[in-house]
Amino acid sequence: MKKTVLLLFLLTMTINVMSQNLVPNGSFEEYNECPDNSGLSFVDYWFNPNNNWPSSPNYFNSCAPEGGLYDMPENWSGNQETHDGEAYTGVYCYGNDSGQREYIQVQLISPLIENQEYVFSMYVSLADSFELGINNFGALFTDYEVVGDGDDHAFIEADPQVKAELPITEYEDWVQITGAFIAQGGEEYLTIGNFFSDENTEAEFSHWADFPSWSYYYIDAVSLTPVILNTEDNELENQLNVYPNPI
Repeated sequence: MKKTVLLLFLLTMTINVMSQNLVPNGSFEEYNECPDNSGLSFVDYWFNPNNNWPSSPNYFNSCAPEGGLYDMPENWSGNQETHDGEAYTGVYCYGNDSGQREYIQVQLISPLIENQEYVFSMYVSLADSFELGINNFGALFTDYEVVGDGDDHAFIEADPQVKAELPITEYEDWVQITGAFIAQGGEEYLTIGNFFSDENTEAEFSHWADFPSWSYYYIDAVSLTPVILNTEDNELENQLNVYPNPI
C-alpha cells in the first residue's frame, strides 16, 4: 500500500512540475498599482522592450477608476470582459501603413530546454474601437531581451515561433492563439506582438469603428507548458510503474 501511494505521489508531482506555466503572471492579475495611465509599469513582471519609443502598451484592470480610460470591461479602446480574472493588457499591432507597433515582454520562470517541445497559448480580442483584424500576431521566444531600434514607429522585425496564420477579427469574444515548437535551448524571454511590416501583414475588415485603419488587441491568459506525453511518446509511462495494477 505504501508503494502504491508513493508511486502515485511521484507521478502526480512529475505531472505538476512538467505542466507548470512558465509565464509568470500570465493573466496579469498581479500588479503594484491600479492603472491610471498608459504603460506596463502597473503590472508585475511584464515590461515594454527597451528603446521601443514611442510604444506604450496598456494595462486594464477592474480596480482602475470606474469609467476611466483603463477600467475593465469598458475602457478607452472598447468594452471587453476578461477571459480570466480581472485584468488584461492591450497593444497596437497595425497602423495605417505607419508601422505602428507595441509589444509586451516578460522573463520566463526558467530557461527552455534544448529539443524539448513546448505549447504556447494566449487569448486575444480585437478592441471594439478598431476596424481591422490581422494575422501574424504572435509570440517570440529568445535567449536575450528584445529591444527596439528607437525609431518613431517602434517596429521590431523577427520570426516568432507561434503566430496567427489568419486575421483575427473577433471583437465580442476571445480567440485562442496556440502552437507547439521545439526549443533551441536557453530561451528565457517572451515577447508578444506583430513582428511583420504592414506590407507583410494581412489586414481584414471586422466592423465599423472609430479607428478605420488600425488594429489593437487585448491579451489575456498567456501560458507556456512543456509537452509531457502524446500518442507516440510513452517515456514517462515506461519509467513509472504503478503497483498494484490495475489500481
